[in-house]
Amino acid sequence: MILKKIYLSWRPGEGDGRFLVGVFSRENSSGDNIVFEYQQEEVLKAKEKGFYNYPEFPEINRTYKTNIKTALTLRLMPKTRADRNSYLSFWTANIDGLDWFDELGFTQGKLATDTFEFLAEFPKKFNGIGISFVSDVAALSHLKLDTDCINIGDKLRFETELDNQFDPNAIKLFKNELFIGYVKKGHNTFFQKIKNEDVNITVTNIEKNGKLKQVYFSVKVL
Repeated sequence: MILKKIYLSWRPGEGDGRFLVGVFSRENSSGDNIVFEYQQEEVLKAKEKGFYNYPEFPEINRTYKTNIKTALTLRLMPKTRADRNSYLSFWTANIDGLDWFDELGFTQGKLATDTFEFLAEFPKKFNGIGISFVSDVAALSHLKLDTDCINIGDKLRFETELDNQFDPNAIKLFKNELFIGYVKKGHNTFFQKIKNEDVNITVTNIEKNGKLKQVYFSVKVL
């Protein structure tokens, strides 16, 4: 068991900003009992963009403590799937000791049918070993970068952007001096705790469709 907290992220559509509308947390640091609560300020902002609720948790003012895993079953890769190991490997979630909550946070729980994501608050280390996880670049669609400007294996670096009017925790990503986008809201708080020399950030996968559709990168704490 690695993760203590996972943010429920929602956005109106692809390319739109994210709202951390809720948070899942363990009731104790080593337990399987998970609590879900909405973050009221974020919910109010999201409602202006069309957010209503997460369907399995319809009451905005309620604290949910039961049937959390059941409500999120579709977000987890079935253990019977033949491609389960390769899926977990892609997300660096094929390590011993992970429970279903960890798996949800590492793999982000995305479906093709909505714009919810489950974004973990990663620790720097677990059992004395530097954490490894995979994320993907935000704001690619706004930058309209050349499709050949970045390649698998490229090393990235980050900078804080304290004057960002939308997110005081904003983190910019660069390949050398080329600005390629942002760390996703939710994952960005991790980078507030570290320095560039603390981590290796490497491009692991790229999706193209006439343009850069998605860039995935791994983070490894040294």
